[in-house]
Amino acid sequence: MRKVRVSLLQLSTRLGKIEENYEKILKGIEYSLKENAEIIVTPELATIGYGSGDIYLDKVRENLEVLEKIKKEVKDFYLIIGYMEEDNKGFFYNSAALIYNGEIIGNYRKVQLVNYRLFDEKRYFKAGNRMPVFKTKFGKIGILICEDVWFPEPPRAMALRGAEVLFVIGASPFERKKDEIWINYLKQRVYDNILPICFCNQAGCQEGIVYMGFSMYLNAKGEIVSQGKLIEEDIVIFDLDLDEYKRIRRRDIRLREVRKEVIEDLLRACEEMENEGD
Repeated sequence: MRKVRVSLLQLSTRLGKIEENYEKILKGIEYSLKENAEIIVTPELATIGYGSGDIYLDKVRENLEVLEKIKKEVKDFYLIIGYMEEDNKGFFYNSAALIYNGEIIGNYRKVQLVNYRLFDEKRYFKAGNRMPVFKTKFGKIGILICEDVWFPEPPRAMALRGAEVLFVIGASPFERKKDEIWINYLKQRVYDNILPICFCNQAGCQEGIVYMGFSMYLNAKGEIVSQGKLIEEDIVIFDLDLDEYKRIRRRDIRLREVRKEVIEDLLRACEEMENEGD
């Protein structure tokens, strides 16, 4: 049985408080390594903090400088960290970096930007449009950012590309029954793709917004194996079974029977829907 020890850093990172967030992330890494963690995960936009406001435009450089400092601390373990990325044209992305031995070996850009209620992501970020998987010494992994997992397509693309586990980083606020909503979405993606999911969410309160926390590990059966506290900061550490999904897929044909013709017709349906609005 292949296993990997994972640590979810359910932190309360603050918007624009780059140095404070940096210190908090380092402490979480230090604690996790003492517990023999091999993959460590932060929430969404952990370096710069989540929220809304033009502070994003003022702090992006500082956020990237801190990412460089954090890279140097990553030795012989994997870190999945949320940060604000800038491309060579000056566009910004809500991104996640996969770091190993001081280098970024994978990068993912959020594809489903959120623009309702307190969220204003389309004001600041350009949406990603690729759903890659990344090779590690434990196998292939997929990384999603928050609302990406509310849609079936990004996780399915990663499953078809051979992902063996999906990591979801988020900054989802708390509200009545929001924990139930997240459990339902995460379980559905497990059932869709017969893959374990690790969800690391921001916690705490800032600028009048309470973040849910409630990070968790769901195995390939859709069972919650480990779970963080509601609202409070927490570090959730567990051993993830990397072979369980293979055992389940032997008796479950859904992913095996995915048909290219059906996917192609889905794309045609999307085009037809777009054309109806013309």
